[in-house]
Amino acid sequence: MNKKIVILLVSILVTFNIAVVPASAATDRQNYAGEQLHILGLLKGYTDGTLALDNNIKRAEVTALLVRALGYSHKEVPGEGKQFSDVKSDYWAVPDIQKAYKLKLIVGDTGGTFRPLDNISYAEVVTILVNALGKNDNLEGEWPANYIKRAKEIGIISEENNGDIRRKVTRGEVSVLIWDTILINLNT
Repeated sequence: MNKKIVILLVSILVTFNIAVVPASAATDRQNYAGEQLHILGLLKGYTDGTLALDNNIKRAEVTALLVRALGYSHKEVPGEGKQFSDVKSDYWAVPDIQKAYKLKLIVGDTGGTFRPLDNISYAEVVTILVNALGKNDNLEGEWPANYIKRAKEIGIISEENNGDIRRKVTRGEVSVLIWDTILINLNT
């Protein structure tokens, strides 16, 4: 009888612990930034109702997010687009990818590809943000160090930020970068 009670108690505790495990490993800062971007209609959630801030973010998702943040989601952007060989014409992000290209936020790869489903790196996100702010003139040095340096100069990232710039980033990390960029842009 005692063994059954112990098993029942352990089962209840295990069930309770599973139920209280947070759905997101995102930090408080990431959750705040993600919610702010979501409220503004910039960061879209998934069909399950979550923002999935602890998931890696795709290159196409960042592109669409930045086009929305700049106010171009429902506007035409003049200029000539580019047909990326790995982006099908019916892909959901084609309009945003084309707008981002015309706005000179992105250039794609040297092989004519965009890799929309690839996870994006920290350096790539910072590059797009520097481009979005139009602060990419007279850059000195090699990519991505030159963009990281400029991002530090204009305050998108802190001077102390010396982490792995080639690592893939999460939706929460991108939310913080974009939210901080919006705040910096408002204060300048």
